[in-house]
Amino acid sequence: MESNAANDDKPLDPAATIAALLRKREEVSDEAFDSLLSERPRKKSRTYWSSVEAAQTASRLLREAGATQVLDAGSGVGKFCTIASLDSNHRVWGVERRGELVFESRRLAQLLGAEVVITEGTLDQVDPSEFDGFYFFNPFGEYVAADEDRYDLASPRSFDAYIRDARLVERWLRAAPVGTAMVTYNGLGGRIPVSFKVRRTTHVRDDTMRLWVKEKPDSSHEAYIEIEEELITATELARLAAENGAGFADSPLVRELSTPGD
Repeated sequence: MESNAANDDKPLDPAATIAALLRKREEVSDEAFDSLLSERPRKKSRTYWSSVEAAQTASRLLREAGATQVLDAGSGVGKFCTIASLDSNHRVWGVERRGELVFESRRLAQLLGAEVVITEGTLDQVDPSEFDGFYFFNPFGEYVAADEDRYDLASPRSFDAYIRDARLVERWLRAAPVGTAMVTYNGLGGRIPVSFKVRRTTHVRDDTMRLWVKEKPDSSHEAYIEIEEELITATELARLAAENGAGFADSPLVRELSTPGD
């Protein structure tokens, strides 16, 4: 009888092992997962990509809310998309403007056998009506971050781009049907219509993650804004701006967030 010892000693494929664990919704370290990434995105992972824990938690929240068509806005290297696909056994979509990260995310999904579709481009190339769930990991922050806090310097800093994308997502949310779910992690960075209500709040790596579900059609331009761990309405922010003097009130971001969306 032929011995199976040689097969028993054969090293396991790391990607296959990680994929199997993620499909069973078991713990995987970021060090193990990130070893599948190319050098530069691996070195930047802790700052720019969702941790495995964050991706698994967000996927669970969206799954429990009934979302089956999920979009990651600003999907980066595809870490959330890939983990969420394996976790939920659904296809997951992402949109990313950097071509090299789109290539990396597609390679990662193929390596792990995940059903992931990444669009290369900007948010205005997305049809939000195709989705019943969204994942936002502070997607606009890099537009206004200091150079040392940006993934790269390929695109100039732009407050106008920040506001453009934040306003676009607000329009997505206002047009979304009742029942639409979204997860924000470390803040959306824009206005969230009050037709959405927080269903769950948790913390991952000391950052706030919230599950929101749209509970009613939009009947006003009022909106919530996430400020660190607090929620405040645009009306309340405008009042605070008026009470706290020119330095606060004249902040362009405060002006934009406290102004009704279009």
